[in-house]
Amino acid sequence: MNTILLQKCQEFIDQIINFFAADEIRVIEEMETTLKEYTDGFILEMMSTYLENLDKAIEADKSGRRQKGIVIERKNDNREIFTVFGTMQFSRTYYYDKRQQEYTYLLDRVVGLERNERVTGTVAVNLVEHASKYSYAKSSHNITGGAISRQTVMNKVRLLDNLKIENSKEKKIVKVLHIDADEDHVAMQDGSNAVVPLISVYEGIRRIGGRGQCINPHHISSYGKEPEELWLEAANWIYSEYDVNFLERIYLHGDGAQWIKVGLDWLPKAKLVLDKYHLNKSILQATGGHPERRREIYAAIRIGDLKSFKRSVSELIKNTKSEKEQKKIKDFKKYIINNWQAIEIYSQENCGGSGTEGHVSHVLSSRLSSRPMGWSRKGLKAMTELRAYISSGGRVKLEHLKQTKKKAYNLSKAGTAKMQKMLKHTQEQFNNITILNRGKVIPMFRCLKGLQKGSFEF
Repeated sequence: MNTILLQKCQEFIDQIINFFAADEIRVIEEMETTLKEYTDGFILEMMSTYLENLDKAIEADKSGRRQKGIVIERKNDNREIFTVFGTMQFSRTYYYDKRQQEYTYLLDRVVGLERNERVTGTVAVNLVEHASKYSYAKSSHNITGGAISRQTVMNKVRLLDNLKIENSKEKKIVKVLHIDADEDHVAMQDGSNAVVPLISVYEGIRRIGGRGQCINPHHISSYGKEPEELWLEAANWIYSEYDVNFLERIYLHGDGAQWIKVGLDWLPKAKLVLDKYHLNKSILQATGGHPERRREIYAAIRIGDLKSFKRSVSELIKNTKSEKEQKKIKDFKKYIINNWQAIEIYSQENCGGSGTEGHVSHVLSSRLSSRPMGWSRKGLKAMTELRAYISSGGRVKLEHLKQTKKKAYNLSKAGTAKMQKMLKHTQEQFNNITILNRGKVIPMFRCLKGLQKGSFEF
């Protein structure tokens, strides 16, 4: 092993020196691309050499394998795996485990490689994080240069599990919390549309220039979960992150849908606020044929005058001839009356505005529905949870990619010591022992030189 490592290290050094020693001036971009190519290739060769020699150490550890009942089946089986440095190829030995009655590659188990895995864990994490923003195909292209199929990227996303943001070390003390609840409509592969809910918890809005920014937003989303599950998750986050004894009010902003109102049963000190986007949208749709009525309807809602609102809408219905339009106006009237308390609160409390549509656009729509695509149920569930997690400040880790791992194989102490000895001996070949580089022939020089060459001639 030491000879091979020395040779590869020397080849790498010569390659770098020859690059800079050429009869031309190297520009920065050329240095970056060429040296990265050289370095990545060198690291891949070193990793491959290390793995193959580790495999030989396992093979040579006959007593250790004998105790475990493991015998050699065949040698030199090739394997290829994509790493952050590129594609690595190496060979290893195939074994038969008599006790477990199964065939296995002990090298794979020693270094933590999954069976049939095509990418390392680090690459898998990079692929998943990239796929949260871009298509599976583009993620493969940007991270691996297209060496990995879009199917592999999709499979990695579907492995995600236990994506949870860690709570602060100490509970926060705030008087008011805001929650925006809305939904995105996503096209499925079977031609149907799926509703994906989103719950966003934040501490208010700060102004940065002319734009508003939510303070410490935490997003919760999933496909296929019941509303109670989502609101329980939101409640758990609030109770874990904030001291509810100091909390005075939670304003729940939404369009008044039934699944949103369920949240009032789970959240402490919560009041519903009909968000202005949906309120304005409903007014514009109802008065489409009579825009001159909008001013008085807006005025009645603004001051909280329910009688004036009913009177204005009744006049609107009376002056509308189309039955279809009349039904639309009646539905609008019913919608406003059913959510009157959630509208009236604007004139009673400083409940602030909301960003329901902005949250849905940023967290969900930008990846799920802004481009023509069809989702599977499994893929949609994984992606919505991933988007909510990353939008809340989370980072994907290897532990999130759940896999059924085989029990690791431990190389015996003798085998490990042999590997360490070879590596240490390799270091000595680089002339990094000062006394050997001074050129002065003294008894200690002869002794160390003999050890270095393995001749032991003193």
